[in-house]
Amino acid sequence: MNPTEARARLIKQCRRETLSVLLNVYPSAFSFEDIFNTLLYLEVEEDHVKRDLAYLQEKGYVQCVNNEDGRMPFSKRKFKLTASGDEIANKITTDIALEP
Repeated sequence: MNPTEARARLIKQCRRETLSVLLNVYPSAFSFEDIFNTLLYLEVEEDHVKRDLAYLQEKGYVQCVNNEDGRMPFSKRKFKLTASGDEIANKITTDIALEP
């Protein structure tokens, strides 16, 4: 596996695991710190998880529940699955960008 493929695989794995973490507490929210700490075994940097959460938000799979004015530090934000994110996490629907 070349470095580009390995990077893509890690990105997809981290995004799937993030959805899985949030599925475990659905419909409640989980803090960024808790999400990040749960993903430590993947050996990803904090910025990687931030980018993945931003991506999942843009896709409509994750919602930040406590950053109404946009000024909350990322480390203090809380995230929850949306209905679409629940469907992806439960494999009711698929998204090729998240498939292994």
